[in-house]
Amino acid sequence: MPSRAAWGRFGLGALVGAPLACSVTFGALPALGFAFPLGALALLERAPGPRAGFATGWGIGFGCNVVAFHWIVGLLETFARFPTVAAIAVTGLLALAQGLLPAFACWLIETAALGTARPRRLRVLALPVAITAVFSLAPTLFPWRFASSAVGWLEWAQMAELGGPPLLDLAMLGAGAALYLAATSTGHPRRGAAGVAALLLAAPAIYGAVRLPQVRASRDAAPPIRVGVVQPNIAILDKHDRRQHPAHLRLLRAMTSELEAEGAPDLTLWPETAYPFPIRRGAEREPYGRSGLLRDGVRGPLLVGAITQDPDDRCGRWNSALAIDREGRIVGVSDKVELLAFGETVPLHGILPPLRRYFPCPGLRRGHEPGVLTVAGARVGVLNCYEDVLAEHARAAMRPGSDAPPELLVNLTNDAWFGDGREPHLHQLVARGRAIETRRDLVRAVNTGVSSHVDATGHTVIETPTFERARFVADARRLEGETFWVRHGDLVTPACLAWLFAFALAARRRLRYGGPSWRS
Repeated sequence: MPSRAAWGRFGLGALVGAPLACSVTFGALPALGFAFPLGALALLERAPGPRAGFATGWGIGFGCNVVAFHWIVGLLETFARFPTVAAIAVTGLLALAQGLLPAFACWLIETAALGTARPRRLRVLALPVAITAVFSLAPTLFPWRFASSAVGWLEWAQMAELGGPPLLDLAMLGAGAALYLAATSTGHPRRGAAGVAALLLAAPAIYGAVRLPQVRASRDAAPPIRVGVVQPNIAILDKHDRRQHPAHLRLLRAMTSELEAEGAPDLTLWPETAYPFPIRRGAEREPYGRSGLLRDGVRGPLLVGAITQDPDDRCGRWNSALAIDREGRIVGVSDKVELLAFGETVPLHGILPPLRRYFPCPGLRRGHEPGVLTVAGARVGVLNCYEDVLAEHARAAMRPGSDAPPELLVNLTNDAWFGDGREPHLHQLVARGRAIETRRDLVRAVNTGVSSHVDATGHTVIETPTFERARFVADARRLEGETFWVRHGDLVTPACLAWLFAFALAARRRLRYGGPSWRS
């Protein structure tokens, strides 16, 4: 049974973790991200030792996740029909489970500090490294990083093209940790720590100030492509009502024909599974008759979210994006690769026989690789649903080393599940990082919003409100080139792991030869 002191550390940790979640949940507030290491290090120093560190880190993770995912309560009430008390309890359990990530990171920090003569300095070094490594490797329900708020300081965020989210995490946490050491030290260590903090704050900002004009100039010189976006704003219960499907299709066609008449887009996007009827797998043309897409004045080309189905396999269904040219031909199909557990696939279906009795099919089929579709004269990389919050998936969609990488990224999403809360805005915020990392424009078509156009600098050019019917045309660019991140991937996380391994060995050696141990 945890002691009263352990519960106290957990509670204080939750108070530190909650503001960190606010840095992304209520808009991009990078100052809260930089401030997080100060509170975390103060708590670890107040109660040293691996077990105390674990309790503190668990509290940090719990407080952070409770705030970041508070919208799950409404999701469970609406769709799972949970009573409010049960929905709150399940959300709390989820927060506790995902809170184990910073708990393990803080345990690593305190383990590395065992027996050292200068534990404060080692904690300052270990915290950015441990947290960066743990959050790079551990799975989460809705991945967002400590530095997701960095797009609020756009110049500082530009170095994501070099090392992706792990590099931003490491720099942000490192700057905050150095500020803590400067505030709690005297003499030479204080001056040195202040210098490191200033360097970690200023160097990325200077890099960004140099790179931003260069990226903007490259965009201006690149071939344009006008991308239309249709946001039909169909509520989730209406979306799954088959009786309304013909009306939904008429609405999509009407909004598209109006958009084409007003903005003359080269390509128009419909959101994830917006087309309300399944399309036969391997079909070469759009459906005929009243189920057709190029009807009621719609000219195309279109990039449409739809379910594709194998008529010979009752379990053969894919969450797909279909490219349709002006002649009605299906010129490309991209299937979703990263399926959402429980929503699109049944975990452990092939292992646990009882699941097979209740769920004859394991869910949707997984795509083989991120799709690159050639439509409207452009190579378009497709990120389906929440794939645009997964940095490594977006990097894979860029086809590293390919002679024909995508020139533009698009995201087709249906966030209607989450209601008119903060999740769609968090989704939009995290997705902005993909544009910087890949140096591609990103155009998002979201059923109930936020739909947007984010240019290759990470700047949001257009952003729609949520739960309103909307349409717009984005003046995007067809960009070339390959960033260091796309070509080489994550080099930061392996370096962090090597650092932690070295310090763990050093801590073990100190203890073996008589160093102190912590009791907490």
